[in-house]
Amino acid sequence: MAPGTRLPTHRDLAIRVGCTIGTITRAYAEATRRGLVDGTVGRGTFVRGPEVKPGLGSGGLTGIDHDRPAPGSNVINLSVNRPAMGPQVEALQTALTEIAVRGDILSTTMGYQFPAGSPAHRAAGAQWLRLAGLETTPDRVIVTAGCQNAQTVALMTVARPGDVLLTEALAYPGLTSLARRLGLTLEPVAIDDEGMRPDALEAACRGGGRRFVYLTPTIQNPTTAVMSEERRRAIAAVAERYDAILIEDDVHGFLAAGKTPIAMLAPERTIFVTSVSKALMPGLRVGFMGLPQRLVAAATETMRATTLMAPPLMAEIVGRWINDGTAQRLTRWQLGEIATRNEIAERILGLPSTGGARNRSFHVWLPVEDGRRANDVADAARNEGVHVAPASAFQVGRGAAPEAVRVSLSAAADTAELTDGLNRLAQVLRFCPVEPALI
Repeated sequence: MAPGTRLPTHRDLAIRVGCTIGTITRAYAEATRRGLVDGTVGRGTFVRGPEVKPGLGSGGLTGIDHDRPAPGSNVINLSVNRPAMGPQVEALQTALTEIAVRGDILSTTMGYQFPAGSPAHRAAGAQWLRLAGLETTPDRVIVTAGCQNAQTVALMTVARPGDVLLTEALAYPGLTSLARRLGLTLEPVAIDDEGMRPDALEAACRGGGRRFVYLTPTIQNPTTAVMSEERRRAIAAVAERYDAILIEDDVHGFLAAGKTPIAMLAPERTIFVTSVSKALMPGLRVGFMGLPQRLVAAATETMRATTLMAPPLMAEIVGRWINDGTAQRLTRWQLGEIATRNEIAERILGLPSTGGARNRSFHVWLPVEDGRRANDVADAARNEGVHVAPASAFQVGRGAAPEAVRVSLSAAADTAELTDGLNRLAQVLRFCPVEPALI
């Protein structure tokens, strides 16, 4: 087929070939994963051009829609993790007003900065990292343009095209997309209800070569797993034995405060990356890296070569908020809002309460039961105007993804919209038919 050719709808093709809609949905999902086709909500599925190599495709982002639904569309997007909005807007207005009358600050923040950030912004970053449990100093902190930028800088600093990157068997899709575009070979490491398994990591490390590991010990995305202290020490010990470099993602760490970062247990081999995107506002595009001293200079040069610098005006706002307590106040508000949204999900979806069998998070990881398939449930929910992300969107490697969907609670505009979306999803879960297994 020629690039740009529009494919039939799932229903039409199922009728033509005489199979179920669920079968067609899985076939389209596989074609998208291989980079052969591209689907857009409201437009359809189209054949990709030859310039996109199979395997790159959307980088695993299929099933996650970052665009907000159009006003009046009746679509509720519960597929993407973004913070709930409330007092942040007023706080931002105040900060911008205060800065606007300070010509000295404006002239400084509108000029070029040292790639690692100004001394004041790096000091604020060190304070933010201390709030996350990482004791460090400003000279070991780099200010980045969000956590995705921090991931890019970290990987480009330590790894080279062709290197193997070990990560959880289910992982943040943005990471898998980035790794592929950097020419890294992703290798999944088995996980359990605490996240990455130390025995599986050790088995993967025995293969030899340079070893790089990316993991999320606190509120793992998508499973919401949180590592125990014992598990963190075991992971650090494996890294020490095999001289592995760890990249620790803590962007959701504020949701489960009090956990010891692995970077504290293995400080000379761990790059700690985080941002204010989830705790405060993603549009600020400010993140922080906490690095071993030996990697600071190289990471600074990587920052210079790629992004040049984080946006100084945004870093100034974040720095002010950290220093005057606004960031902590807004984080507490976010925690309260997320607690309320989790309670709504518990009531509607019949989930266990947080603090017991389930960790409080921006999203819930919802197993699909009774022989149904996660992709079918996600497709049926989409037909009802609710977008959720199936496990296949997070899968690393070619193994079978678990039958589960990620339901983002923070993405809804307010609790009323969330309640509406979850009620629709509950109906889908109640009535979505069981598809026969493929032979």
